[in-house]
This record gives sequence, structure tokens and C-alpha cells, in this order.
Amino acid sequence: MRLLHCSDVHLDTAFAGLGQAVARRRRAGIRRAFTRIVDLALEEQVDALTIGGDLYEDLRSQRDTAQFLQQQFSRLSCPVLVAPGNHDYWHPASIYAREKWPENVTIFRSPEFTPVEVAGVRIFGAAHVQPKGTKDLLGHFKAAKDGPAIALFHGSERGQLPFQGEAKEDHAPFSEDEIGKAGFQYALLGHFHTPRSTSRLIYPGNPEPLTFGEVGERGAALIDFARMPPAVEVRRVSTFTLTDVEVDITGCLHSAAVLDRIGEVLSRDPDSGTRVRLVGEVASGVRLGPSELLDSLRRDDVCVDLILDARSALDLEALSQAPDARGQFVRALLARQDADSDLVRRALVLGLDALRGEEPVL
Repeated sequence: MRLLHCSDVHLDTAFAGLGQAVARRRRAGIRRAFTRIVDLALEEQVDALTIGGDLYEDLRSQRDTAQFLQQQFSRLSCPVLVAPGNHDYWHPASIYAREKWPENVTIFRSPEFTPVEVAGVRIFGAAHVQPKGTKDLLGHFKAAKDGPAIALFHGSERGQLPFQGEAKEDHAPFSEDEIGKAGFQYALLGHFHTPRSTSRLIYPGNPEPLTFGEVGERGAALIDFARMPPAVEVRRVSTFTLTDVEVDITGCLHSAAVLDRIGEVLSRDPDSGTRVRLVGEVASGVRLGPSELLDSLRRDDVCVDLILDARSALDLEALSQAPDARGQFVRALLARQDADSDLVRRALVLGLDALRGEEPVL
């Protein structure tokens, strides 16, 4: 049996804050990536396409989303097995429930594992039926010993949860050893965006990078079960590229100079985005408010984000002599035993910005 497995496509992602034009391009890119997944399933003549949840965003889903998926699924003659996750959970008003799907499509609708046979192998799928609070799906299940059994679901392997970033909540938590205890030889999973593959499980990662910092090989996984553990090959299908660059703004005397220096490294490719880390030291009083800088940069419909690690050059001696709240504030902090620490330096920068009525640089 050969499968193509994907997860965490996140059709209809809002991409809030990037601007309407960029957000539309990003959503179109996700659709192109999913179309490539279906293309790959056709090219490789797999026995099934499996989807480990978060195929779309429930709160933003529309009839257009369903029609797109119906068209893509109808291109395939092999089974398509979908295990809804916490973003696309199954409920009576979901597009999973209210739309008509091609006959080759199985959408699991219960948190109890249900088997579907593919090429002589039982694939057991389970669904999230609520956006939060789904408990361990494996803990109380045991597959009958009637041949190979594979699990398909959306969940959090406890051992890897701390490495998945702050945004990853503990949905349907389980431990890797529970896969075998439940009678499964392997698990096809979704939820973790950072790819992971072991002898017992596969997280292919989101096929299209959604946020800056999502690095590493991700896409759709071709899995050959001719032997165990299966052979796994992850194929890239993304159409959008996110990169990180560092910009030293030392010497910039005003905010326009900062913007010019950032503009020198920004990609103008409509299918790419840049996260800029600002470093260095700029003249005191240069406006580095993140919202103001981003608003200026995004006026040209570029995909950009900022990390502000630059420092303001402070003449602390002169500031401490000021006969106002600024002088009192600086003198109080400089009198501390830890006056030379990064913490006090940061407090001085933030406090002086606040006293000038400027947005803090967080």
C-alpha cells in the first residue's frame, strides 16, 4: 500500500495584519499548494490520499471552499480519507456535514476510531467534534488483530509538544508508545506544523508555510507500506517562500533612513515574504514604533514582519541632568545596583519612549 499523507493545510487562513492584498495572495497560494498535492497523488498513483485535519478554517469557511475541495477530490479515483482536526472539527453545520462529497471521500465524524479498508490494510480514522477539549483518542481503544492497522487522526504527541511553539495547544494529547498499545503499527497525524517522522508516526507539517520561522522540509508525505517501518518521502508542494534577514540600522538618524535600509533587503516577489530583524544602535529619538514602521512598509503590498532588537543611543549623563520627569526617571534607574544590566537598559529605553508619548518598542 502506498499513501500520500498531508495535514494542516489551513485553507481560508486570515493572515491578519498583512494587508488585504497580501492576505489574498497567501490564501491563493494555499489553494495552489493543495492542488499540487492532488497532482502528486495522481502522478504517483497512490492507493489513497489521507488528510490529518485542519484542512480549512471552520469560522472562515464558505461554499466556495467546499466547491474547491469537491473539485479537487473529484479528480481522484482513489479513496480520500479526512480526519477533522480542531480548526475544521466535524459538527452538523460544518461544510463537512452540509455539503455533498464525491463517493471516494470519507470524512470521519466521530472521536471513536472507525476503520476503512485500503489495499487490504485497515485505516482507522477519528475526528475532533469540538474546537477545544478533545481528550486522548488512543487511550481507550484497541484495534482487533485482523491484520495491519494504521491510525489517522489530529493530535499532540506529548514528547514533542514543547518544541512546537507557543501557539500549539494540547489537543487530543497522546504518547508515542500508545500507538502500539492501541494495536496500530503506524499513525498518520496532523496538528504539529514542525515536521516529524519516526518508525511509528509521521507529522508532515503544514504544506504551505503560514508564519515566519516555519522552516525545514514540509509538504505531502509519500508513504510506502511494503515493509515496516514504512519508507517515507516528503515532497515539497509550497508556492510561497518566507525568509529571515538581519538589518543593521546603526547610524540611521531618522525613521525614514530606517525604512530605506529595510527597503534594500525586502523581496518584491509577490510569492515571498521577509521577516526583518533590526539590530544595531540608532540616534536617540529615532522613531522605531513597530506599528508605524510596518504600516509604512506594507503600503506597497509586500509581505513583511519585523523583530526589533535595535537599541537607541542614550546620553544618560545628559538625560540625568534634565529638570523634569525624564531626569528623575533616569537618576532612579542609574542608582540601582544592577544599573549596567540589559534589564535596566531596556527599562530606560521603554520608559523614555513612554515619556515622549511614543509607542514602546517591544
